[in-house]
Amino acid sequence: MIADKNKGFTLIELTVVMSIFILMFILGGNFIVTTLQATRFTSDQGEAIIQARKAINNISKDVREASCSERGDYPIGHMATQNFIWYGDVNNDNLAEKINYLIDGSDLLRVVTGPGVSNNYPDSEKSTSTIAYYMNNQAESIFKYYDADNNETTAINEVRLINVRLKINVTPLVAPNDYYVETDIQLRNLKDNL
Repeated sequence: MIADKNKGFTLIELTVVMSIFILMFILGGNFIVTTLQATRFTSDQGEAIIQARKAINNISKDVREASCSERGDYPIGHMATQNFIWYGDVNNDNLAEKINYLIDGSDLLRVVTGPGVSNNYPDSEKSTSTIAYYMNNQAESIFKYYDADNNETTAINEVRLINVRLKINVTPLVAPNDYYVETDIQLRNLKDNL
C-alpha cells in the first residue's frame, strides 16, 4: 500500500469552510446585537413608564390642592394643551408657589417659582426639574380641562377637572407603539358641590 503524501484540504474546500464560518459568525453577531438592543429598549421603556407613572401621581397629588396665589390670583394661571400653570403650596411652607408643567422636546418639566418678597413670583425664585422623559405627545394634548358637567372647557374659571395624558415611547420611529399613562384630577378647592 502506497501512502498518499498529498493529504490535506484543497483551496476550494478551505474557501467553502471559511465562508461558512464567516457567515455563522456574522449571523451569530447580529443575533447578539439585536438581543442586546431589545433588552436595552425594554429596560429603557420600562424605566420611562415608571417615571411617567410617578409624574402622574405627583401631578395629581399637587394639583388637587390648587389654591389662590399669594397676591390673590385665581388658582389656575394658564391652561393650554401642553402647558399648565397653577398656584399651590407644593413645598408645605404655607405659601402658594406658581407651578408650571410644560413639555420641552421629549421631557416634561415642572417649574416651581416661589412668591418672592413682594409676591410677584420673580424668576430668581424659580427651580426646574424634569419629571418625565421620552414624551411623545407631539401635537397631542397632555392636559384637557373640563367643567362641573364634564364638558371640555377653555374658560379658566369653569375648570373643575383636569385630564393628564402622557404618551411615552423611547424609540418613537421604531415599533412597538406608544404607551399611555393617564389620570383625571378633581380640583378639591374649586368644587361646586360643597
